[in-house]
Amino acid sequence: MPDLKQLKSDARGLGVLYIEDNKALRENASKLLMKFFDPLYSAEDGVEGLEIFKKKRPQIVITDIKMPKMDGLELTQKIKKISPETKVIIMSAFDDKENLHKGVKLGVSDFLSKPVNITELTEVLHTTVQKILQEKNKQIFYSHLQSIFNYQSSMVMMVKERKPIIVNQMMLDFFGVESIEEGLAEYGDLGNRFLEHDGFLYNKLDRDWFEEVSTHANKLYHVKVKNAKGEIRHLILKYQLLPEKKGYAIVSLDDVTELNLLKLFDSKQVRSDENIRDTKSMFNLLEVIQRNSAKVVLHNYYKGLSITNDAVIVQIKDGSIVLKSSFLQLKAVQVERRTLIVSEALPNPIACEEVVQIGFEKQSIEFKKIHFISNSPVQRSTIRLVPDKHSVSLFLGEKKFQGELSIEDISLDAVKLNLSVLPAGLMKDDEVVVDMVLTMDNKPLIINTKAVMLRKSEGRFSFSVVFMFKFKEGARGELVKYITKRQMAIIREFKGLQNG
Repeated sequence: MPDLKQLKSDARGLGVLYIEDNKALRENASKLLMKFFDPLYSAEDGVEGLEIFKKKRPQIVITDIKMPKMDGLELTQKIKKISPETKVIIMSAFDDKENLHKGVKLGVSDFLSKPVNITELTEVLHTTVQKILQEKNKQIFYSHLQSIFNYQSSMVMMVKERKPIIVNQMMLDFFGVESIEEGLAEYGDLGNRFLEHDGFLYNKLDRDWFEEVSTHANKLYHVKVKNAKGEIRHLILKYQLLPEKKGYAIVSLDDVTELNLLKLFDSKQVRSDENIRDTKSMFNLLEVIQRNSAKVVLHNYYKGLSITNDAVIVQIKDGSIVLKSSFLQLKAVQVERRTLIVSEALPNPIACEEVVQIGFEKQSIEFKKIHFISNSPVQRSTIRLVPDKHSVSLFLGEKKFQGELSIEDISLDAVKLNLSVLPAGLMKDDEVVVDMVLTMDNKPLIINTKAVMLRKSEGRFSFSVVFMFKFKEGARGELVKYITKRQMAIIREFKGLQNG
């Protein structure tokens, strides 16, 4: 006997029409059925039953086979003509093979022998309800296949909460099983198949794979899995909610092993010059992101102010990439003449060094000279801004630097100076004195502090040198005020550019 609580839960929202010419039997059966089904309708003959069906369209019809005015088989024929998916259960006191065969031909869902006992009735109802739910799941699944299958090599699974409901044949073949039940019995949860790898999705002690993907719908995840042949495969996983069906989602897995992307996520190689220059693998990965209609993020800086917005990849062609983003981001690119592409599906940010064209009307932008970068300004821990009117002096011991210099950017922790020449003997960790005259509220703000040299880089005509401040206690307050006000001024300035 099936679990009655489960039957009531599964039958929620399903309507039943019960047709029986015997009043006492009809009333007794109705008392039982209303415990599981709402709405419940009843009729005393086929004609009345057909009229109720036309108006109410219940999903299940239970009818006696022998009734006045219209028998159960004729009623079934008319119901199936109106609604072929309706489940009809025939009750009969006869062991009549002829009627049984007629019922099968008409598409009767099941048969009950009279007098009907509770156990047999609940078993038939349980089976019928499960058929309806399975058909609903399939209908939802297939209605979304077009949007999910972006290309033919997709493995697709529908889940309710985290339980697999339907999988396509490609996924069954990949894992070497015949059915969902066999897969669950052999492997358990899908996440148990994910292998650990840097930057990839796999079960962790504090958070399993499903907790991660279900809170980040439409995000792309890299997973490493062994297939039925024992081969390690690199897959891209995407979890997509079905908005009209609470608790339902589609999990798609795309095999990208042949694109040779695994090396990009190897922590020992990810920052190597070889992988940074590997534009073929980079474009392969960008194409995967595009096929999955996943968003990326564009990062720009206007005088140190971070401008960040979502973007989608429109086209990849001949070493260039076309993206669509907001007007605000396009304006930032127009000023900076470059951008950074960031995505959790990428092992490193991608620098786009040259703007080919900007189309404000279509909100599109094309770049070339594209490559991975190992150190990204996106990872900055502090705000670095370009000052407005200022002057700066640099002292090495008792000597003042006599070359040309200016401030490239400044933060609460450091300043980057642009020097025409590099002071002789200046080394990392050397202590200097930086004397700056900034402008705040149209008044000069003097900041004089010790600093140590952190790093230097050589440009085409000058040098950039970063110095970390060594403020005395309490001396940082004026710089905090300056950074705050300067940031607001840059925001107002950038907003003005949007209207220009």
